Amino acid sequence: MGTFGGQFEDFHADDRRAEVIDWLGGLLPEFDLPLDSSDEELREYLIDGTALCYTADKLMPGVLEGVWGGYASDHRSNVKKFLSVIAEMGLPGFSVKDLEEGSMSSIVECLLALRDNVSAGLGENMSNYAAKTPSRPVAPVSTPGRRSPGEDRRRGLWDAKSPQRSPLLSGQKANEVFQFKRGQYTDLPAAKISEMIQSNSLDNAPTQSLLRVVNGILDESIERKRGEIPHRVVYLLRNVVQEIEHRISIQAEHIRNQNSIIKTREDKYRSKIKALETLVNGTNEENEMAINRLELVKVEKSKIDERRKIGEQDMVRLMREKENAENTVTNLQQEIQVMSRMFEEYREQMEEKTSQMEEHLTLRAKEAEFLLTQSKKRVEEVETASELQSQLWSKKANTFRSFMDNQKLSIKVSVVYLCVIKFFQILVYSFLTIQLFQDIRISSQSIKQEMFALQMKWRDEISNIGLDLKGLVDAAENYHGVLAENQKLFNEVQELKGNSCAVYCWSTLCDCN
Repeated sequence: MGTFGGQFEDFHADDRRAEVIDWLGGLLPEFDLPLDSSDEELREYLIDGTALCYTADKLMPGVLEGVWGGYASDHRSNVKKFLSVIAEMGLPGFSVKDLEEGSMSSIVECLLALRDNVSAGLGENMSNYAAKTPSRPVAPVSTPGRRSPGEDRRRGLWDAKSPQRSPLLSGQKANEVFQFKRGQYTDLPAAKISEMIQSNSLDNAPTQSLLRVVNGILDESIERKRGEIPHRVVYLLRNVVQEIEHRISIQAEHIRNQNSIIKTREDKYRSKIKALETLVNGTNEENEMAINRLELVKVEKSKIDERRKIGEQDMVRLMREKENAENTVTNLQQEIQVMSRMFEEYREQMEEKTSQMEEHLTLRAKEAEFLLTQSKKRVEEVETASELQSQLWSKKANTFRSFMDNQKLSIKVSVVYLCVIKFFQILVYSFLTIQLFQDIRISSQSIKQEMFALQMKWRDEISNIGLDLKGLVDAAENYHGVLAENQKLFNEVQELKGNSCAVYCWSTLCDCN
């Protein structure tokens, strides 16, 4: 319903604006706006105030100073002059700001009020003429573009050369001209009547004064015995009647124009009423459709509310799960931190144990190297002693041979002696060899026992280290290098052991040889 009322108000405003445009088009020749012009187009035509001043000057000649080309250049001054005239007439006006950028409804209402006021004044004059009753003088209203040829001839000289006078001054002078006592019209001289006709007194005189002149002349003609009227008075009467006829024709034409405007307006209203009825019918259908849509919207809204409730429940559940997950993550993070600290402590302990083991293995390797060196020295000493002993026995054998050669002993004695010497030599050598072998065997056994014990200890320690370092393979990157070095040391010890055995075997073979 609010939309329907707004459309009706728009139609009413458009109709009122079309009335103003039609009225101004008939009043001003330069006004050529179409009836369906917008507010902005009407504002653009009226904003300088010239058209407003020209309208007031046409309706009330002389109310504004100057002519069409002589208005002020400032549009605000022209608008203020027009508004001052409207204020003097007691009509509703408007502000300059409304004409520049505000609503055009106040300007349209002001112009329509001016039109109705002037039309009412003209209708009052015509009713006074019909009833022949005295009334207040009213200024004549002329409609440009609709004058008769006689009026154009009478007004041409005044419009071009003489300045316009205000309705008040013109009415006063006309009253002075036509204020004669009864019986004085027939006595008027020809010069006075000529002055009255040619000085535009008839044009500016109120209709009431003209009717008074006609009534006075007719009364004087009735009172005369023969009813004769002077020719000059007849001429005056003819001009007065022509002026009254002209004014009646103007009013009739204005009434015809008003009737045509009213008929056009009625047609417009009929078309608008039909359009409004169509809009009302369409509005009812739209209302039914809107109601159906509203019901659908309500159903959809209920579904959406249910979905929203389900979504809220899911949201609460997800929030709880999120809180539980966050608590679990926090606990896991704490456990990871504890495990990390324990791992760091264990790694530090293992590193410390590894460093201690490396130091112990280094000491044991140095001890093994020292024992190997001592064994090599003992072997060298035994070899040196064996060589010295063999040299000594060789010298003795040579001495004995020389002695035997010199003494020429018998072969048996020599053989026996040689056998005895050889046996004794073998016995001594065997004794020394056995003693040396015993020493070497004791040393090798002690080394073997120590190496075996060290090997077992290493195996135990390495197995323990391997078990302890299973979870620390990634952290202990140098473990494989240390293990390889330990294996290398173990291999070196095995090589030392093999070398000692080889030395022992070599020394045994040497002794046998």
